[in-house]
Amino acid sequence: MSSGVRFTEGHLVKILIPISSFVDREKIAHALHALSVFKDPMIVLFHVVEVPSRTSPVNAHPFKDQIAEAEDRLLPIADWLRSQNYNAVVRVVVARDRVEGIVTEANEGSYSFVLMMKRKIRGGIGKLFHKSTSEAVIRSVKCLVLTTLLD
Repeated sequence: MSSGVRFTEGHLVKILIPISSFVDREKIAHALHALSVFKDPMIVLFHVVEVPSRTSPVNAHPFKDQIAEAEDRLLPIADWLRSQNYNAVVRVVVARDRVEGIVTEANEGSYSFVLMMKRKIRGGIGKLFHKSTSEAVIRSVKCLVLTTLLD
């Protein structure tokens, strides 16, 4: 009997971690600790290059510099996670907005979890008129969503 939990034969549990700009390595490690029951999860550090466009599909070629910049920013974090014995990869996509990109990736990528990092919790009247990215993702993805507060 295995000591870890696997969802399927082959490659196991996939965790999607959308990252916009700020990354706190320790917060990621702390959040991943909550999922430590799973043996050798595949962690995908994910960034969406937002391109307001009405055409479908969105052409990624004109945004190759922004894609490369995002990859360069995420690769050190992936390397750090690998040094912590995690299986980590980087994925950058182009989409009309963050929510669309995250939801599409989560639903089409066979992920077990999406790990959302919130910057702040809205209160009062602001909560009534503004839906956060995390809330929109939670309502639209097929897999489980774990949220953690960065502050």
